[in-house]
Amino acid sequence: MKKVCVRFTLWIFRVICLAPISVSLRLGRLLGRALFIFARHRRMVCEKNIRVCFPNLSAQQQKDLVLRCFEENGVGLIETGWAWNRGPSFFESKLVSVGEDKVKQLLAKNTGILLLCPHYSMLDIVAPLLHQVVGKFVISYRPNENQALDQAICDGRARYGTLVNVRSVRAMVNHLKNGELAWFGPDQDMGPKGSVFAPFFGNPACTVTTPSRLAKMSGCETFFLDLHREAGVYHMSFVPMPSGYPFSDEVRNATELNNLIELALTKYPEQYMWMHRRFKTNPDQTRHTFY
Repeated sequence: MKKVCVRFTLWIFRVICLAPISVSLRLGRLLGRALFIFARHRRMVCEKNIRVCFPNLSAQQQKDLVLRCFEENGVGLIETGWAWNRGPSFFESKLVSVGEDKVKQLLAKNTGILLLCPHYSMLDIVAPLLHQVVGKFVISYRPNENQALDQAICDGRARYGTLVNVRSVRAMVNHLKNGELAWFGPDQDMGPKGSVFAPFFGNPACTVTTPSRLAKMSGCETFFLDLHREAGVYHMSFVPMPSGYPFSDEVRNATELNNLIELALTKYPEQYMWMHRRFKTNPDQTRHTFY
């Protein structure tokens, strides 16, 4: 029964995403507002994160930002449908890219590239946009417990590259050593194992050390992906990690990464998935009580 429900929901979702762009976007924002009302736990997580990361905003400004976050993530769901169901021509006029020349030069020399991309609200549309620049690439992902949904995710993303379980470090290293570009989302609290604490908007955040491990083990080049949407256009910048990265100090590696994420989010904070429990682990390895 659950499998049938998921398939029916995905079918409805596909119909919506194949509607005219203006209609789809309007429905996406309405969906975001509905989630703001009914997804109470996610709203509370978002409120806590915004309160911690943007203490200088007034209570009303924080509330307004939370609502905008849900609207933008509603649009992100529509963009996921576009990524999974639309043809390549749909995205051709929607991308402005900066810094791709260096990426292409490195790939042409068979140098692997680790691309660190935060969980922006437009997460899945990264795939067709990035595919325009580099062609097929490697996509690390965390399998979903719901098999029907996981299959849909795999089918949608496999249009643009090879999927690798995020825990399969050795497989990722092999792809990087083969001169491929691999996408990795480095900004979720995965618990203290394999993580260090580094500042994020002035707060200690449990930050995975996997990016630096992958870079050290493979000898690849590492870039950060700065991405935002504005007036129907996606602005993508490939930013090289600081000279000397990865450093021997894992806290420094995590701090440099979090600094880049902060800089990207300061410009468009509403275009980020603040619904994730970014501060769920305390430095003493206990769980944060405010979630």
